[in-house]
Amino acid sequence: MKNWIRRALGAAMALTLTAGLLSGCGSAEDPVQEVMGYPGSTVMFTVNGSDVTAEEYLFWLAQYTDQASAYLTSMGNVEGDQSIWDMDFYNGTTAGESVKQTAQQYAILYNVVTAHGEEGGYTYTDEDKADFQESLSAQVEQMGGDEVFETWLKSMCLTREGFENMSSVTYINQHMADGMYREGTDLAPTPEDLRTYADENDYLAAKHILLLTVDQTTQEALPQEEIDQKRATAEDLLAQLQAITDPAELETKFDELMNQYSEDTGLEANPDGYVFTSGQMVEPFEEGTRALDYGQISDIVESDYGFHIILRLDPAEDETIRADWQFSQLNELSTQWVDEAEIVTTETYDNLDVGDFYDKLTAYRDALNTTDEAVEEETEQVEQSTDAQAEEPQSQETEGDAQSEEAQSEEAQSDEGQSDAQDTQSQGTAEEAGDGQSDSQA
Repeated sequence: MKNWIRRALGAAMALTLTAGLLSGCGSAEDPVQEVMGYPGSTVMFTVNGSDVTAEEYLFWLAQYTDQASAYLTSMGNVEGDQSIWDMDFYNGTTAGESVKQTAQQYAILYNVVTAHGEEGGYTYTDEDKADFQESLSAQVEQMGGDEVFETWLKSMCLTREGFENMSSVTYINQHMADGMYREGTDLAPTPEDLRTYADENDYLAAKHILLLTVDQTTQEALPQEEIDQKRATAEDLLAQLQAITDPAELETKFDELMNQYSEDTGLEANPDGYVFTSGQMVEPFEEGTRALDYGQISDIVESDYGFHIILRLDPAEDETIRADWQFSQLNELSTQWVDEAEIVTTETYDNLDVGDFYDKLTAYRDALNTTDEAVEEETEQVEQSTDAQAEEPQSQETEGDAQSEEAQSEEAQSDEGQSDAQDTQSQGTAEEAGDGQSDSQA
């Protein structure tokens, strides 16, 4: 349970989106009303006297019913007419009850984090709002635009305002972690705290000088002559480093040679080295790091990528470890807040049936997609009609140019009558197109 709170606090901005939901346009003012028949502002339960609304709760329920439905359906253990939500999920608890409780726990978490943050003076600031809007714009663009995003919101029982409110909790949580455990406070970590945390979680830290022996474009080995030259260069760099006995001077020289010679494509993004755990790096690099003491350099370590010279670092001195430690402490505290919270449910929550909710949500999503497809088809028809009308005058003008002046004179009266008829027909078609556009916009 150690990391569930941290995962939850990022969930609102990092949900995996189902392709079937990524289409459409427009936004219902209250998707909860559309799905359940009551407003999103309806109180489902209170947390220490603070209201949790249907919108805040049903977002989590939508997410976890999606996950549970996919999992339970794949298990294939449904008997006869039994609903997947009535299946025994764990220790006598049905799947529906389990999902309902899980969604409630996440909603409680968001509520208590916000409340305790405000008590400590940690709020969603104007700077946070600006950062959120920038992040949201990038996310919306990646999803395919506003129409796609609006449809996804509706499919998760959310409004834009509700989405931002939920996302704001991640900012509050970050402020709390940074503020409560900053240096100089009673809760600040000691070097021993950070080192113990790094050891318990098997964190390693290292810099390296890498001389590649494979072509990064083709992934083929370089010519042997070039590989031999790379080894000779590595041996020369190692000799320079081994001649230094002062630890501070050694790291300074290592950085100098690393920046000059290393061919690691990740160097620019990781100028201070890498923090990693077991299995995240190629085995020779990981084992080469483990074999060293802090501040010690390796001999030449050969991997599939090339020749490495490794300098092992103390992970407790890396900001990544400090940030992880802060969140681990806040996670434990938040778990305590959730466990100690006084929860009072309403009749609406007590009567909520997960199977009924998911059936209604699924039907609502189907209606969204059906409406979207109809709008797209109607728009195409209007565009095709408009294109056809635009071509008619050009066709008539070309035909007119081919007639002789004598023929035009003889048929002038006939043309005038035909023109009146065409004007009447054209006007009627334009009005129909206008009606179609109005329907599409509606």
